[in-house]
Amino acid sequence: MLKRDHTLSLSTQARAPGFRVELRGTTFRLIASGAWTVAEATKLDTALKRLRVPIPPTPEFTGEMDIAGIAEIDTAGALLLQRTAASWEAGGLRTRYAGATESFRILIEEVHKRGSSERPTIKQTGAAQQLTEDVTKALTGVWSDAIQLTSFLGEVTSAFARMVMQPWRFRPKSFVHHLDHAGLRAVPIIALICFLIGAVVMQQGVVQLKPFGAEPFAVNMVAILALREVGILLTAIMVAGRSGSAFTAEIGSMKMREEIDAMRTLGIDPMDTLVLPRVLALVVALPLLTFLGDITGLIGGGVMAMAVLGLDVSTYIDKLHDAVDVQHFMAGMIKAPFAALIIGLVGCLEGMKVEGSAESLGKHVTSAVVKAIFLVIILDAVFAMFLSAIGM
Repeated sequence: MLKRDHTLSLSTQARAPGFRVELRGTTFRLIASGAWTVAEATKLDTALKRLRVPIPPTPEFTGEMDIAGIAEIDTAGALLLQRTAASWEAGGLRTRYAGATESFRILIEEVHKRGSSERPTIKQTGAAQQLTEDVTKALTGVWSDAIQLTSFLGEVTSAFARMVMQPWRFRPKSFVHHLDHAGLRAVPIIALICFLIGAVVMQQGVVQLKPFGAEPFAVNMVAILALREVGILLTAIMVAGRSGSAFTAEIGSMKMREEIDAMRTLGIDPMDTLVLPRVLALVVALPLLTFLGDITGLIGGGVMAMAVLGLDVSTYIDKLHDAVDVQHFMAGMIKAPFAALIIGLVGCLEGMKVEGSAESLGKHVTSAVVKAIFLVIILDAVFAMFLSAIGM
């Protein structure tokens, strides 16, 4: 029998990975040894790629991989052995494993099964089909959100009714805490934004009306806009971005840490403890912030009127008195509690929907802000048309 030995070793250490090849009769053998792990995969891969079968494969010749000498193997090592065996098979050399323990055999079979399985095909969709799917998904999501929000409103209403019937359920400390955070601490930013917008609207009104010689009517425009639209809309948007997101983040963090489940286990209703105080605090705070926004918007317009129109304080106040009446003020203030209710419901609902990951928390915080602002704008438009239709 013709015998030819071909040896290739990567290291002389006992646990260092290596292999040697030999030809015994009609069997071409690869004898592996050491630790075939991911840490040594690069060296093994380079050596195996240089390995060539020294005989032309014919039906009487077979291949054999003796892995009895392998001290340690992981999926990287098993993949290298499997890839080499597949290469021999592709060249016409029937190959088998020898000396495999039960655990090694299971690992190699699993790697072979995973490697030979078909990869899932990615469905290619056209632009029109993708657009249709996106629109359908968006409309379905809107309907689902509307149902969830309506259901959540019912739960909050039920909790409020229980609180009225059982006043001991009311948590004054929590209510005052959220009134402070959602109301008092929002005063500086609301006052600044409304002041600046009032000044800008006055300045632009003067510029646009000047060609017609109607600059004094800019005061009327600022007064009506500030009281009916700008004050409430800007305030609600700022509160949605500031307090609505905070509600979602606070409740969502508790949901992630399973604190809400623990509260239910202890017999504490999260609606009474977490949701109702936040919603009530916002319903009280937003009208007050809207009133502040109205006043600062008018002050900003007055400062700009003094600068560009040369009006003094008394003249500006007289013009405001002639331009507006109480119905303009009430048209803006009526919207405030409803906007607060929407912001509070959306913020708390999105917090309750958070799952157990930071990604979910970030997604629902963003969703709460976007949905709250969108619904507030829709509410403002509906109220504006309704109040205009009834002559208010």
